[in-house]
Amino acid sequence: MIKSAPTLQNIPPAAARLCLEVERFCLTRLGLAKDSRLLLALSGGADSTALAVVLHLLAPRLGLSLHALSVDHGLRDESAQDAVFTLQVCNILNIPCTVRQADVRKLAENSGTGIEDAARRLRYALLEQERVAVGADVIALGHHAGDVSEDVLLRLTRGTGWPALGGMAARDDERHLLRPLLATDAQALRTLLVECGIDWREDASNQSRQYKRNRLRLDVLPLLREENPSLDRTLHDLWQMARLDEDYWNTALDAALAEHPWIVGKDDAELSAKKDIVEGPSLTLPAKLLAGLHPAARLRLYVRAVRFLCRPAAGNADKDSDSSGQIHGQARARTLLALNDALAKGRGNTRFQLPGGLEAYLKGGSVVFRRCAAGR
Repeated sequence: MIKSAPTLQNIPPAAARLCLEVERFCLTRLGLAKDSRLLLALSGGADSTALAVVLHLLAPRLGLSLHALSVDHGLRDESAQDAVFTLQVCNILNIPCTVRQADVRKLAENSGTGIEDAARRLRYALLEQERVAVGADVIALGHHAGDVSEDVLLRLTRGTGWPALGGMAARDDERHLLRPLLATDAQALRTLLVECGIDWREDASNQSRQYKRNRLRLDVLPLLREENPSLDRTLHDLWQMARLDEDYWNTALDAALAEHPWIVGKDDAELSAKKDIVEGPSLTLPAKLLAGLHPAARLRLYVRAVRFLCRPAAGNADKDSDSSGQIHGQARARTLLALNDALAKGRGNTRFQLPGGLEAYLKGGSVVFRRCAAGR
């Protein structure tokens, strides 16, 4: 491990070109503003360590202010050493770093979710807390181009709809997330670290088939790459098309909602009067809004409504939504298709139960989504 921080001027030309490609991606595709304040999510692994190095190298050119957070999940004997290593790297790069402890097993037990899901939810909650505490504009994550392929398959198994099926977004303004390396090859990042004299830690749990993402990466993706050696390039093209479609649908829905806004409030009096229901938040899509939309647009509007009601409060990890704001995709998609069919046929007496403690029902041509707080 080197003892002084590298600069763009003293690293090999290929490594410098990689950094400039990331800079171009950040400025043109992510819309990263110069003089931004970034919180880096670091684990000590190759990907996040490369993120720290690249952004350190670009910071003088872009006027970036960097801070880092390392979350010790306490799931492995080596996790404490990983945190110490991360602190050492940040010290070399002159990046202030905080280490936070996370009781993942307790959250998994209390919420009835798996360890992998609980770790992700708690990690993102702690990152958001730290972002607010240090005054950062966004949280920078170390996902790279290879992660897009994994993510597409993972979303496919969950029944995620289009365009979210195209993979994780490079920029998520709702959750203040940025993925500067998403167009960069994983092996190129490791080569950069070697050329800069920066070590990284290997997480043995990444080879465990106990976790779905690992099984997809270790077993399924190699088979698919045998069938299509250009699979990663193909899925990256799919990712780019998904981003264009996502932008189109967001623009179209924003325009429709500007003309006929949805209504956010408490449950109506009829529901609240029932003894077995505790009053909770609701969101109404008015009939005038729905009547002018194509069925495909209505389905995407339903998804937006569900995400709105399921989005976690800042710093609250104990929620039903996953890291992409999507809950139990297969069950949700099936239910929303049935809801849309009921609206088209004018069936107003049916209630639709959605994962995450939500239900939807028709009311005079409008669609009401509500969170069932208790008693259901």
